[in-house]
Amino acid sequence: MSWPLADSPRRHVAAPHHRRRRTPRFVWALTAAAFLCGGLLSAAGFSIGWRHEAQRGTSAESALVAATATTHALRAQLAAARTQLTASRSHAVTLDAARKQLGRTVARLHTELAAAQKSQASIAAAAAPLSADLDRLTNELHALTSYVTATPSSQLDAGYLQAQIAYLAKTAVGFSSAVAALRPGR
Repeated sequence: MSWPLADSPRRHVAAPHHRRRRTPRFVWALTAAAFLCGGLLSAAGFSIGWRHEAQRGTSAESALVAATATTHALRAQLAAARTQLTASRSHAVTLDAARKQLGRTVARLHTELAAAQKSQASIAAAAAPLSADLDRLTNELHALTSYVTATPSSQLDAGYLQAQIAYLAKTAVGFSSAVAALRPGR
């Protein structure tokens, strides 16, 4: 594209056809030095940027390694906690079964205790008259012993002694029957 000229006719000037001039060497040296300087500056910038990115990458990699180690440790802790929770739940189930069994045993023992207390009360009620019979038998034996020891043998009444011995024997048999009736399991 060309610039418009003020109303002047355009003229094309033809360049004379003569030998080209050579570019001086210092221009080539200056161009090469500029190219080389640009390359060196680009390399320095690239190197600085690369080093910075490498440091960031190393830092990120170190952080990733630390995070991975932490994750593994937390997973191990979680697995241990889950194992412990499972064991605790199993133990709780076992304890609950033992508690229920103990509750049934306590209820059975309460029932047996109530039955034993009733049996004891009936035995005590039946034993009260036996206590009076035993006291009476003991008094009769003391009286007979006093009569035999205090009376001279020539004056002992054989009929009285036989009647007393028969009475004591009959009372002893009744007493034995009453005691046998009080024994548990009859």
